[in-house]
Amino acid sequence: MFSWSDLIGAARTATIPAPALRAVTLAQWALESGRGASVLSKVHGNYAGLKWRPEMTGFATKILYQAHDGEDFYCEFTSPSAFIAGYWQFIGRPVYNGWQAFANDPMGYLTHLKSRGYAADSNYVNKIIALIPEAEGLLGTGAMIETSGASAAEADVDRPSHWELGESLDDLLPAEAQPDFVTLSSVKHKFKGKRPNGLEGAIVHYDAGRSIPTKGPDDLEWGAKNTLVWGQTQGFAYATISRSGKIYLPGNMDWESWGSHAGESECPVTKRTAVSQFLVGFEVNSPGFVYPTPDADVFVPWFDAVREKDTGKVILNAKGQATVANPNGQLYKKAELRIFKNSTGNIKVGAYVPYTDAQFEALVKVMLWLKRTFKPTFRLDYVFGHDEVAPKRKLDPGGSLGFPGTANVNSAVTMAKFRAALLKAWADQQDV
Repeated sequence: MFSWSDLIGAARTATIPAPALRAVTLAQWALESGRGASVLSKVHGNYAGLKWRPEMTGFATKILYQAHDGEDFYCEFTSPSAFIAGYWQFIGRPVYNGWQAFANDPMGYLTHLKSRGYAADSNYVNKIIALIPEAEGLLGTGAMIETSGASAAEADVDRPSHWELGESLDDLLPAEAQPDFVTLSSVKHKFKGKRPNGLEGAIVHYDAGRSIPTKGPDDLEWGAKNTLVWGQTQGFAYATISRSGKIYLPGNMDWESWGSHAGESECPVTKRTAVSQFLVGFEVNSPGFVYPTPDADVFVPWFDAVREKDTGKVILNAKGQATVANPNGQLYKKAELRIFKNSTGNIKVGAYVPYTDAQFEALVKVMLWLKRTFKPTFRLDYVFGHDEVAPKRKLDPGGSLGFPGTANVNSAVTMAKFRAALLKAWADQQDV
């Protein structure tokens, strides 16, 4: 089998999809293999702890291997070039989609992998960054280092566990079960610090924003991307979900760090305030609550209604009706909405624009993905609506959240029902 020095030599000249990532990937392999000291690397030519996946057919051989965190099937490689090609094949799987946006940005690349669950270790990125100068030296000077002096056992202990690398249930699920993440590398949200106990849960919002472009043809992604950019201008931190079900992330997304999105709030279970510290926010692109107008079949969102100049508050007549300010704006007919005459669970009285079926499905997928990725800390029973943590101020998601299908009231889903659905879906996934 080939050695660590053989791999270094091949890494200098190998053709790879992103030459600017040559050093950072060598740094990853140094950490994963203990600089070639692990048994998996010495005996099986696997310097990245890559488990066997069907996509590796033709790139590696499937072997049964007893690692420090249990026995499983791993990849075996017969040459440095085979390993390097196999690494990039592994990274090309759907769970890591979008890495190409960071082809010239090593820090962004690592952060992107971590945002996809590649490493639950909060220090993983820092560990790799610390090794980059060494990797650059090896690539540039021709130094040949077989091992740092660490034993194979020490190398395995130093490596993140395979659960931490996100190589578990995600790899057994079909691609359609994975969230459709899209990273906007130019957008940076404001993270204020590490979450006190790791990521514990999530808050479901609607962004109360336009979902249809004001000019040009319709674009299912337009509203979600605008809301992500707006979050940057306001100093917020969250993910957005487009009408097509794509989940947009800022370029510096860090699930285990927190930024503002829920405002003044209190968890209904733990009674802790300032829940943004503990729960990540998902802004689903939708006007959400809409106002009735004198025309019984027309409802208007706040942004196309007549409003007070000073406060921006929608002006209502004695019957609680708004006046349409823009007749060519984003107006809704009664049949398109869920209208509640009585409060139901977290859903308050009023009319709501339903999330699209794709948005509902995206919410389910991403919640289950977060549970798989942050299993020790993330709780599906800690997925709340903004209207549950700030009931005196907020209406979202209210009646906008509902099972795919029709827009009628009966298809609406209270947050309690949504949590129950998530727990059932989680139980079903364990049988995969």
